[in-house]
Amino acid sequence: MKKYSRRNFIRVTGSTSVGLTLLSNPLTLLSTGSPSSKVVVAVMGVRSRGKALAVNFARQKDTEVAYICDVDERYLNDCIKRVSEVQQKPPKGVKDFRKILNDASVDALVIAAPDHWHAPATILACAAGKHVYVEKPCSHNPNEGEMMVRAARNFNRQVQMGAQRRSWPVIIEGIEEVRKGTIGRTYFAKGWYTNTRPSIGIGKVSDVPDNLDFDLWQGPAPRREYKDNIHPYNWHWFWHWGTGEACNNGTHSIDLMRWGLDVKYPVKVVSAGGRYHFRDDWETPDTQIISFEFEENKAMTWEGRSCNGYGVEGSGYGIIFYGDQGTLVMGNNSYAIYDMEKQLIRIKEDV
Repeated sequence: MKKYSRRNFIRVTGSTSVGLTLLSNPLTLLSTGSPSSKVVVAVMGVRSRGKALAVNFARQKDTEVAYICDVDERYLNDCIKRVSEVQQKPPKGVKDFRKILNDASVDALVIAAPDHWHAPATILACAAGKHVYVEKPCSHNPNEGEMMVRAARNFNRQVQMGAQRRSWPVIIEGIEEVRKGTIGRTYFAKGWYTNTRPSIGIGKVSDVPDNLDFDLWQGPAPRREYKDNIHPYNWHWFWHWGTGEACNNGTHSIDLMRWGLDVKYPVKVVSAGGRYHFRDDWETPDTQIISFEFEENKAMTWEGRSCNGYGVEGSGYGIIFYGDQGTLVMGNNSYAIYDMEKQLIRIKEDV
């Protein structure tokens, strides 16, 4: 891993015009020089994933978390407390991330807010001269993703989308085995994610909690009334703000399958599924199968079951690559290779 001073960090990323960089570790481009060369970041959306990112950034000796941004005071204050336990200088707390965009000392914005905020926040940050690390999915819809790429290029900013499995050594090794032909010509991959999520019920229109700025939470989305089953997590299952299980967890499998198959854009996509388990406010599919066909006679499928956690191959998450000389089964951070007689050739697990 290359290590950059603050000056080199700004020079290298500022001269990049590759658009969205599908790297996996948000610490890849951080500086490692003297205290005066720190990279300064602000973190937006800190209930869960954002809090983990903020603490991880704060642990790096050449990085400073200057701002914590969240529209919910509970998560804002909790994350400030956690980061203050890690770095000497406590971060400032703000509800509205736009208030930090004019701070010239901030180098990058880290975005872990709900999906409908990913593209607008990225574009605004790029326009303000900030680099961006944005959690998956990069956007709420494909058109917004293309707008993000244009913003990154137009403003010469580095925009990195989180796809953490790409930095896991065992996963990297497994993908290399597939791509170098260990199982022959790989022509098909199957991925899946299963869970046993409960019903979200029928939400009641109610007063917005005092700790939440719901107007700012909705941000760029058309306004809707507050219901008691939306915040903090169930927005994932409403098309208005979320992208369903396919982009919540499926995106990890789909990313790795494309990587292993060495393909880019599909020539045909078919999706089948729906909300089958409960009758409630959940709008996106809880059961779904998506198939992708590519040139060079390659294809892949992803299966999602949000409300029945019975796994595939004994696992709730995984990928299988099928080749003309064998099979590679990839777990959460492991892989196993089998020959055409189903005999185990090699197994590798993270320890």
